[in-house]
Amino acid sequence: MLAATTERLARIHRVQVERDRWPDFAAFDASRYSLALRREAARQWARRACAEHGSIHQFSAVMHGLCEARVGLELLGALARLITDEVRHAELCAAMAVALLPEGGEPELFAWPTPDAPWHDAPGPEQPQALLAWAADAILIACCLGETISRPMYEALIVVTTDPVAEQVVRQILRDEHLHAAFGWDALALLLPALEPAGRAQVQERLRRALGGFEATTACGYTIDEVAGRAITVERGEAANLGLLTSEQYAMIFFATIEQEIFPALHALGLDPAAAWAGRPGRAAP
Repeated sequence: MLAATTERLARIHRVQVERDRWPDFAAFDASRYSLALRREAARQWARRACAEHGSIHQFSAVMHGLCEARVGLELLGALARLITDEVRHAELCAAMAVALLPEGGEPELFAWPTPDAPWHDAPGPEQPQALLAWAADAILIACCLGETISRPMYEALIVVTTDPVAEQVVRQILRDEHLHAAFGWDALALLLPALEPAGRAQVQERLRRALGGFEATTACGYTIDEVAGRAITVERGEAANLGLLTSEQYAMIFFATIEQEIFPALHALGLDPAAAWAGRPGRAAP
C-alpha cells in the first residue's frame, strides 16, 4: 500500500494528500515502548488502514454510479474530496502501523486484502430508478453509517493516545470525519425524495441488513444488553497508549452512536430505524 510510484506521480499525490503538516513518523521512538504494546497497536492501525482503503474503493464506486445518474457537479465535487481524504487516511494509518514495528516481522499485518464492496455493482443509466436506489443504498452504508460511527471512535482515540506522533495521526484523520458523515446525510436527503416507493423500500431493507453487519464487525461480540445503562469511560491513563481502544470501548461507542446520532438522523429522513434494528440479522432472540 505504501509502494513508491514515479517522482512525478509522487509529487501529484503529495500536493493532494499532505494538505496538513505530515506527521514525522521518523520521530517515533519505538524504544520507549514494549514490543507487545507496539504489536497490538500495529494490529489496530493496520485494521484501520484496511478500513480506510476499503472506503477508497467504496467511494470510487459511488462516484461512478452518481456520474452515471447525472447528479449535480457540486455533489460529485464533494464526493471527490472524500476519496482524496480516504487516500490520506489509509496512508496515515499504514505508515503508523509500519513505524510501530521498525524491526520488521509480522508479515500478516501488512498483507492487506483487496477491498470488497458490501453491495453489488451499480445498474446502468438505462435503469434510472434502480441506479438512484443503488446510490442511496451505498451512501447509507459507506457514509451515513460507516462515517458517523467512525468519528466518535477517533474522538475517543484523541483522549487515550499518549504518544505525540500517534496523536497527530488521529487528529489529522478526525479533521475530515465530520465532513464525510455530513456528506452522507445531505446526499441521502437529496436522493430519497427522487425514489419511487419500491426504491425507498429497498433502502429500508438495506438499512436492516446493514445495521446487523455493522454490529457484527464493530461491537466486538458485545450485545446491547451487556452495555445498556452504563456510561462510557474514555480517559487518558498513566500507562502508554499508542492509539488503542478496548473491545468494550468500541462496543459502547458503537451502541451509543447508533442510539444518539444515527437513529434520529434516519428518522428525520422518513426511514424507520427502530424496525430495521428489531429485524437486523444476528440479533439476539427476545
